[in-house]
Amino acid sequence: MSPFDRELQVSRRAVEAAGESLLSWEELPEEEWKGRIDPVSAADREAEQAAISVLRDAFPDDLIVGEEGAHLAEHEVSSRRRWYLDPLDGTTNFLRDRPHWCVSLALVDSTDEAVCAAVLAPPTGDLFLAVRGGGATRGGERLGISRARPLDRAVVGSGFPYSFDDLSRTNLREWAAVTVEALAVRCSGAAALDLCDVAWGRLDAFWEMELAPWDTVAGALIAREAGALTTRLDGSEMRGAATEVLAAPSELHAEVLEVLYRARS
Repeated sequence: MSPFDRELQVSRRAVEAAGESLLSWEELPEEEWKGRIDPVSAADREAEQAAISVLRDAFPDDLIVGEEGAHLAEHEVSSRRRWYLDPLDGTTNFLRDRPHWCVSLALVDSTDEAVCAAVLAPPTGDLFLAVRGGGATRGGERLGISRARPLDRAVVGSGFPYSFDDLSRTNLREWAAVTVEALAVRCSGAAALDLCDVAWGRLDAFWEMELAPWDTVAGALIAREAGALTTRLDGSEMRGAATEVLAAPSELHAEVLEVLYRARS
């Protein structure tokens, strides 16, 4: 029995509440814009409130760091118990009626370690759960990463940042470098769900940069608990929140990391 069983059950209820809210929209909401290519909608905000209500009832003293709510810097929340919530990862997909989107939620404890995670894909009903040291599941079944493949036989996922203001941080060089080496590279538009696809074995690897912490924490824990090596892009350990991630089986991880390093150099 995990010491975080209650937190995991609450996280499941929270993502399910957000998912129900998102599925209740009979017509797609009007697009709004936080940035030039960063959409948001009333659906995001309603889903966030549905999830927060569940979390507040169960753990009123915990911090909640969310995409649509409190944008707290990491130094403000370090060493404090906090939830990272993305009520709608893949807003662009949602607003275009494409089914690759999800609700993502993870708890980081006072040691700054991710300890439990829940990611729900409402269009398919896929629910991914993980507890630190306890493995990862999809629909109650244990998850395991894909069999080891070399990069030239691997399907790899990635994405692009919301701002191209800094041309050195666009992911274009890295994308081009991996594309030459890999079997295929995919951009699906929901990092948390892509990390779950690594855990499920539907992607062999996933990397991305210039993310927000609520994009990475839950999916990274699920991928790690399914057996993936999950790090930052310099190869350093990813313990809790991060703004970049690489997840893959260990041998493939080393191959992708080398390609990314060469691209940056």
